[in-house]
Amino acid sequence: MSIDISDGIESGNLTIKVLTTNTSISTLLTDEKFEGKIIQPHTNGSKYLAEHGLAMSIEIQQGEEIKKYLLDAGGPRNSIIMNAEAMGIDFKDYNKLILSHGHVDHYGGLMNVLPKLKEGCELILTPNSYNQNIILVPKSGQAFYSPEVLTEKFRDLQKENKFIYNIKLPSMNKSIIENLVDQNNLKIIEINTPIKLTSGITTSGEIEIFDEKELTKGFYLMKSRKEFEKNTFRDEISIYINIKEKGLVVITGCGHTGIVNIIKHGQKLTGINKIYAVIGGFHKEWEKTEAIEDSVRFIEGLNPEITCGMHCTGFEFNKIMSRHPSHTFGIVGTEFHL
Repeated sequence: MSIDISDGIESGNLTIKVLTTNTSISTLLTDEKFEGKIIQPHTNGSKYLAEHGLAMSIEIQQGEEIKKYLLDAGGPRNSIIMNAEAMGIDFKDYNKLILSHGHVDHYGGLMNVLPKLKEGCELILTPNSYNQNIILVPKSGQAFYSPEVLTEKFRDLQKENKFIYNIKLPSMNKSIIENLVDQNNLKIIEINTPIKLTSGITTSGEIEIFDEKELTKGFYLMKSRKEFEKNTFRDEISIYINIKEKGLVVITGCGHTGIVNIIKHGQKLTGINKIYAVIGGFHKEWEKTEAIEDSVRFIEGLNPEITCGMHCTGFEFNKIMSRHPSHTFGIVGTEFHL
């Protein structure tokens, strides 16, 4: 399948703003080397609330018309609501809300955001967003368990205290979401395939797995209390935007399918190989240094102008990626003018 976004967007007409992420800083300086493409909030950062979650505003200027999209709604502390108010953002200005995947750090603020959207606004997500996820990270030095081993021995492994991280994620409630959509005269689009949002911008649809090593380890689907399945994150959606003469802007939620897979999928889907910017969560927190090095080398080979891994990306990735001139930090209130 392919999506034609070759019409593109004129350079300078795309603005991305981080509405919430894990970090808020009031002393991070805007780096002059980006020539105004990245602006940090400076002292305004003290007005914003950080939490483990992610939400971004995407604004596109097309002639006299402005299109606005939300990617995700942040975590359950509803930092998106407080930060939007501090930033002077009105949720009724948004045309669509795209949910990157069904984890609570991305849908947690949804119950309070949906009633604030204008009538007719579309909520785009995949049917797999409602799946039950569990995170099982073994203690240091132990390999991640296969779904087959967990299905057979999960209770025993629990009793033996084999996990450093063992949590069943709260699932998004389909009926509650549908009721809120109906009550507020919104529209819901459950779809597994890409959607062209407007000229030059498309969602990813299900992301092709070119390299299984890139998948986030430790996440499983629970089919029952004792049955586990491999999680290939069929609920995950990324966004691709073509900036004329610059290339693709790749925007991710958590990047569970792997940032390399996400980029390759975007290149294949759009037919555009040049990468301009990569922004979002890359979920490299639990990866070994060697695996992170492989991902960084791949991005370095593409030589983007901007690489911003925030939220769940992890310290090690940012430390290694900082050797490339495209690297920058994404905190609450960071703006990208592309």
